[in-house]
Amino acid sequence: MPWQLIEVDALSVALLASIVILVVLVKYQQQHEQPLLHPLILSHQSDASQVRSPGESPIYRNVNAPLGFDLAMRPRRTAPNVAALLGTGVTDSEASHARRILDTFLSPKELRSQAAAFAHGITALLGAHKPTIIVYGQITTAHALCGLLAATVAEAPIATLVVPDGASPHSLPAGIDTKNVALVCVDANYPIPPSLSSASLIITGTSQHEAAKRVAPHAKICDIFDVLGLSAEIEPPAVRDTSKLRSGELDQIGAQTFAQFYEPRGRCWVRATQTSMTSGVTAWLSEYPADKIPSEGDTILTDAHADMFLPAPAYVSLLLMALYSGAAITSEPTKGVMKALRATKPTLLYLSPIAAGQLKTLLWIHASSSLLYPIAFRIGVHALRKGKFALDSLADRLVFSGLRNKFGARVRATVIFSNAVTLDQAALDHLRLFLASPVMHAYMPSVLVTSNAKGIVTAPVSASNIYDLQAFQPQPIGPESKRRLAPHTGPAAVSMELKLVQDTPAVEAHSAVLEYLQRKDGGAETDPIGEIYVRGYSLAHSSAPNPEADMTLSAWFATGDVGLARTNGTLVVVAPHGATEAGILPDETMDSAVLVPIPTETAAQPKLGKTKITVTSRTSSAMAAAPAVLAMLAFGVASVDASAHTHTHTHSMLARRADAPAENLTSMHLALDSLLTSQRASWEQGVAQSAVLELFYPEYSTFSKSDKKGAEFYPPQKTDFPEKLLSLAFHSVTSQDKNGRLATIITGDEALNTGASQDSASCGEGVLIAAWCLEGFPNSAPDPRAFYGGGAQRELTYLRRNVSRSQNGAISQRATPGDVQFWSDTMYMGPPFFATYGLMTNNAKLISLAYNQVRLLRQYLLFSNTTSQGLYGHIVKDNGKNVIRWLDSRPWLTGNAWVGAGMLRVLATMTHTDDAQFQAPQNDLRTWIEDLLQVVYKQADPNTGLLRNDLGNTSSFMDGSGSALMAYNAFRFASMVPDKTQFVDFAEKVYMTLSGSLAPDGSFTSNVQIVNELSTGEQSTTSAESLAFLTMLYAARRDYYAGNVTGSSGPVEPLNKAGNNQASDSAADGIASASMALVFTSVCLSSLLLWIGA
Repeated sequence: MPWQLIEVDALSVALLASIVILVVLVKYQQQHEQPLLHPLILSHQSDASQVRSPGESPIYRNVNAPLGFDLAMRPRRTAPNVAALLGTGVTDSEASHARRILDTFLSPKELRSQAAAFAHGITALLGAHKPTIIVYGQITTAHALCGLLAATVAEAPIATLVVPDGASPHSLPAGIDTKNVALVCVDANYPIPPSLSSASLIITGTSQHEAAKRVAPHAKICDIFDVLGLSAEIEPPAVRDTSKLRSGELDQIGAQTFAQFYEPRGRCWVRATQTSMTSGVTAWLSEYPADKIPSEGDTILTDAHADMFLPAPAYVSLLLMALYSGAAITSEPTKGVMKALRATKPTLLYLSPIAAGQLKTLLWIHASSSLLYPIAFRIGVHALRKGKFALDSLADRLVFSGLRNKFGARVRATVIFSNAVTLDQAALDHLRLFLASPVMHAYMPSVLVTSNAKGIVTAPVSASNIYDLQAFQPQPIGPESKRRLAPHTGPAAVSMELKLVQDTPAVEAHSAVLEYLQRKDGGAETDPIGEIYVRGYSLAHSSAPNPEADMTLSAWFATGDVGLARTNGTLVVVAPHGATEAGILPDETMDSAVLVPIPTETAAQPKLGKTKITVTSRTSSAMAAAPAVLAMLAFGVASVDASAHTHTHTHSMLARRADAPAENLTSMHLALDSLLTSQRASWEQGVAQSAVLELFYPEYSTFSKSDKKGAEFYPPQKTDFPEKLLSLAFHSVTSQDKNGRLATIITGDEALNTGASQDSASCGEGVLIAAWCLEGFPNSAPDPRAFYGGGAQRELTYLRRNVSRSQNGAISQRATPGDVQFWSDTMYMGPPFFATYGLMTNNAKLISLAYNQVRLLRQYLLFSNTTSQGLYGHIVKDNGKNVIRWLDSRPWLTGNAWVGAGMLRVLATMTHTDDAQFQAPQNDLRTWIEDLLQVVYKQADPNTGLLRNDLGNTSSFMDGSGSALMAYNAFRFASMVPDKTQFVDFAEKVYMTLSGSLAPDGSFTSNVQIVNELSTGEQSTTSAESLAFLTMLYAARRDYYAGNVTGSSGPVEPLNKAGNNQASDSAADGIASASMALVFTSVCLSSLLLWIGA
C-alpha cells in the first residue's frame, strides 16, 4: 500500500495514546506492589525440633507456639472451660451481645440461662440425680445447642453424649444408666436408632406423634419448650473467677469431660475434655491476626454440620468460637449455602470443599461471561503472585466487584476444611480472586489411631496463613501422571504438633509416588515425607478418663494420611487415608498456573524451598516485542475502517444448506429467552438443558458427529466451555433432594417419597457434562466427592436402588414405594440418562439398562389391537401379578413425542460405541422410531403439519407443543438414517407454522394452541416445555441441513456439499468483514497482555 494513502485520524491517535498511557500505568503499578505479608515470614512458618527419632522427621510446631513452651490450651487464661468461654468472651462484652445464633436471635447470656433451665428441667422430669442427655442429630438450632451445653453451664452432674444424624451406635458408653436418659432430637432428620429408642424421655421439636412411633412405649415425649418452662426463672451459676488460680489448677478444670461424641467412622465413643474444646476454639481463632479475629461485627456462614470431613467436636468448637468472639453464626446444608450467601451477607465463610467448589463454579460461570474477564483474571492472578489482592483495581471493579455485590458477598475471609486433597491451586486462586479476600486451606484428618485408642480432632491440625498467597509449581506425582500435589495447608495449629513417620503401611501403599517425589527430578529431594502423626490438646479420644494424662499432651496418633513438609514449614498432604491414588487431578478448566506463570524469585522474594516454581523470565522478549506491537497498532489504526456488526449466537457456525428455507432467528432467541425465565419443575429444567445443549453446544451432545467411539466423542477439555449449560446444571444440583433427585427442591416443602421418580434424570446429561468439564472423571467415572460428580452419582444410585420396579424390572415413574406406574414421558427421562452415563464411563451395563428400560416401557404402553395401534398410551399402573390397569389410555401427542425423543437419544448414544452387542438394539430402536413416525404423520394437517393433542380423537385441538417435539424427532431421525427422510416435509411445515407464531411475551398467537402441561386435556397459551421443544426443533433442523448429526452407522455427510460451500463462502465473507473491524481491539488487548506478562 503506498504510504501516501495512509491517513491517521484524530480519534485513532487518541486511542493509541490511551493504550500507551494504560500500559505505562500498569507497569508502574506492578513495580510498586507490596505483598501483604513479608516474604521472610512466609519462609519460616514452623519451628522444627533439633533431634528426631530414626525414620521420622523433626517435630513441627507453629512458629507462634515455639519449642520449649506449652502448646495453646485456651484463648485466655481466665477461660479454662466452656462455661467460662460463654460467660466472658474476648472483651467481656460479647456475652451480652445479641445476634443470630444458628436459627435464633439471642445473646450467649440468654443461651446460658436456657441451658441452665434445660438442665434443671431434665433433672426434674427424670427424677434422677445423675441423668444423661443424648443430643441426636445435627446441631443446627439453638435448642439443640442448649441441650449440648446444659451440663457444663449448669455445672450439674449430667453426662452429655452426642450422636450425629443417621449414626447408630451399637451401645452406650460404660457407666451410662439407660433408665435415666433424655434424648434430644430436635434437629434429627433420620429415625431414632434402636440403641437410643429406649430412652426414658424424648425431647422433640417436631410432631410428638411421629416421635412416638419410634421409641419405647414407656418413654415420655415432650416438646423442648415444656422442659424449659419447668425452670423459667433458673439462672446459670456465676462465672468462676479463675484469675488467681495456678496453671496446674486451671489444667485440672480443663481435664474434666465436656461431652462424649460417637464417631461413626471409628465406631467408637470419644471423650472431649474442656481443654479439648477450649484449645479447639483457640486454634480456630489463631488463623487470624490478633486484630482480625472474628468480632461482633462479623457473621459466619458454614455448612460444617453437614460435612463428611469435619468431626462433630470440631463443628462444636467452631460454634463456641462464634459465641466467644461475638460473631453471629448460621449453619446451612451444603446445597443451601448459595441462597444463604445472599440472605445473610456473611463476612466469614467456613466451607466444606463441596460448598467451596460450588461457590467457585457459580462465580466463575457468571464472571467468565464478561468480555473483560480474561484481562481481569490475568491482572488479578498476577496480583496474587505478588502477594496481594487486586481489590479496588480497575479490573476488579469492572468484572468482580459487581459480581460480589450481585451475590451479596462481603466476605473478608474464607476457611476451607477438608482432608487437604480435594481442591487444587486453581480453585484457591479463583476464590481469592473472585472474593478479593483471604482463603485459608485447613487440614482435618478423618482417622486418628494409636496403639490403644482412637480419636478425632476438635479443630484443624494445620491451616495456611491468612495472607499466604504463595503458589508452588504444579508438581506431578509421577513421570506420566496427570495428578499433582495438592496445595499446602500451612503450618501446624498452635495447639498441635505433627511429625512424619516413614516406615508405615500408609507409606508403603504409595511407595512408588513417594520415591518419585524424593528423586531430584521429582523436585522434593530435601522435603521430609511420611505418614502424618499428630498430638496436642485439640483431640478427643476413646481412652478412659485419666486426670494426670488429661492434663498433658496426648499420645501420638497416626492419621493414615501421607504428607510432606516443605522447607518453609508448611504441610502438603500427598495421599489421604484409604486413597488408592495419591495427589489430585488439576482443574484444567481454570488452571491459573497455566494461564499466569508464577514469578521467578527475586531479592525481595527469597527462596522458600526447592519446590518453589522457577519460570524463565519473559521480560526481555516482551520488551523487544513492544515496538513491533505498537507499530502494528499504528498500521491497524491507519488501514482498518470500523463498521457495526450485530452479534450472532454460536449456532451460526454450522452452515445451512443453500436451498433450505431461511431460519427465523428472532423467534428462536425469543423462544429461548422465554424458556430460561419460565422453567421450574425438574422435567422442565431437564428439557431446557437439552435445548441449550443442542442449540449452543452441539459438540457436547450425543447427537454430535464423531468418528471416534466411546467417551472420547466429547471434545477436548480445552474446547470452549458450555457456560449456559453449566449454569443450568449448577441449579439442578443445588436443588437436589436427599433421595438424590436433581432439580427437585423448588419451594422446600416437597415430600421425599412423592411425585415423579425419573423426571429428575432428564437433568442428568447436563450435570454429567459439567462434571466432565469442571471436575474430570478420576478412575473413568464422576468423582463422588465432587459437586457435579456427586450429584450425578446420587441420581444414578437413587434410580437403580431406591425406586420400585415391576416384576420384569421396569423402573416405576412414581417415587412412592410400591406405586408402580409407567408413563410415556418416562421414555425421555430415565433411559437417556442411563445411556449417557454408561457412554461417558465406558459402562456397557448402563447402556444395556437404558435399552431394556425402553423395551419394557414399550411393552407396557404400546397399543397393539385397538384403533390406536402403533401409538403409545399415557399412564399405566402395574398392580403386580400381571394385573395392568390404564390410568390414562389416551394416545397423548406430547407423550408419544416424548417416546420418540427418548428412543432417539438412546439410539444416538449407542452409535458412539462399537460394541457388537448393541447392533441389534440399534436396529430395534430404528424400527420402533420409524413405526411411530409412520403412524403419527398419517394424522398430520396437510397445510401446517400440526397434530392433534389426542391422537385418538379427531375432535381434539391441534397442539403446537407436541407437534414441535414430534417434528424434532423427524429431523433427528432423518439425520441419523439418511434414507428415512419421508417425514421431513411434515416437520418443515411445523417449523414454518410455529416459528412465526411466537409473541414478544413468549406466548403463542391465537392461531396456534398449546397444551397445558399440567392438565394435558386443556389448552394454554404457552409452557416451558413447548418453548424448549421449539428451541430443540431449531437445533435439529439446523443440524439436519448441515449434516452434522451422527448417523446410526457412522457420520453422515452433508446433504448438499455445493450448497454448504456456497453458504460457507458467504459466511466467510461476513466473518472476514467482521474480523477487520475487530483487528484494532484484538491487537491492543494482545499488547496489553504481553506487557502484563512481562
